[in-house]
Amino acid sequence: MEENFEEKIRKAIEGEKNEYSSSIDALSKLLSKSWVKPSSEVSFEQIYEKAQSSKVLPFKRPLIYALSAAAAILLGAFGVFLLQNPKSSPAADQFTISVSKIVGKGYLSSSDSEKQLALNEGESVGRGQTLKTEAGSKLFLTVSKGEGMVLEEATELEILRDSKQSFRLKTGTVLVHLHKNLKKEDFRIYTSSGLVEVRGTKFEVRENKAEGTIVSVLEGRVAAINTNESDRGEQVLEPGQKIRLEPKGFHRSFLSSAEQRGLNLKFTELKVDEIPRNTERSFSDKEDLFKEYQRLERVVLSNGESLEGVIVDMDESFMYLQTLKNEIKIPRDSVNEVIQLR
Repeated sequence: MEENFEEKIRKAIEGEKNEYSSSIDALSKLLSKSWVKPSSEVSFEQIYEKAQSSKVLPFKRPLIYALSAAAAILLGAFGVFLLQNPKSSPAADQFTISVSKIVGKGYLSSSDSEKQLALNEGESVGRGQTLKTEAGSKLFLTVSKGEGMVLEEATELEILRDSKQSFRLKTGTVLVHLHKNLKKEDFRIYTSSGLVEVRGTKFEVRENKAEGTIVSVLEGRVAAINTNESDRGEQVLEPGQKIRLEPKGFHRSFLSSAEQRGLNLKFTELKVDEIPRNTERSFSDKEDLFKEYQRLERVVLSNGESLEGVIVDMDESFMYLQTLKNEIKIPRDSVNEVIQLR
């Protein structure tokens, strides 16, 4: 009887379906999660030491029997845990950054350490840490849900320790794609000459000693503030405009045709479909939808059909419309007109 039990447990662990499969799956998911609430600010030293000491452990046959014994004990504890905590879940940090793609090499460092780590795709980074790319490299980031960033070559970007999504561009170039309902004060990039605040847009920020800070806008609106000026008045940029912030002032101008084509080409690498966000979000009624986005639109298609909602994003091929039920993709060549309802 005992051997039969162990044999079934072993087969369930190896993937065979039997009466223990669901329990093994639940146990596996439980053990893969931390039972201790993680610190919102993990020190760079901890990350570095963990990376240095990481090892791959061989999966040997005796481990199966150890898991069998553990399963018999923990399954009972697991059932009690679920009964006592039917709706418990760890608190999620609203501000998360993960490395989605690396071209070449990217590095992670911290202001309180001289050590530097090579980044890998899929890793998460946090506040107080600095991301770097070397010559010929690019780093693609997913910021929270619905925001994407690209660090181009020879770029250094610090993730600031504050309650907002704030960064400091020390040198190099950053491309940013934000979803349409982000408040401008919720996403900030500081440079040596100024502050960039945005709301639902595609834009580029460049920083170097020779030129200072240059902000170029492809879509949406950007507020640029020269922090070296006494009045610190903001300059609001529209699509196709750029601004150069210098220690003694600023210079506004329009993007040339070549600059606009170049910026469009850069953003083809930052695909909307590859920036994860909740496309199944729903709203109870139009007032609820309007309250969230502060606007309401009607999209009229070439076949005469009309759809109401909020355009939350666009790329060269699709328009992304948040409806009451969910977010849908609409081919741009099928759109006849867009009417602003509110």
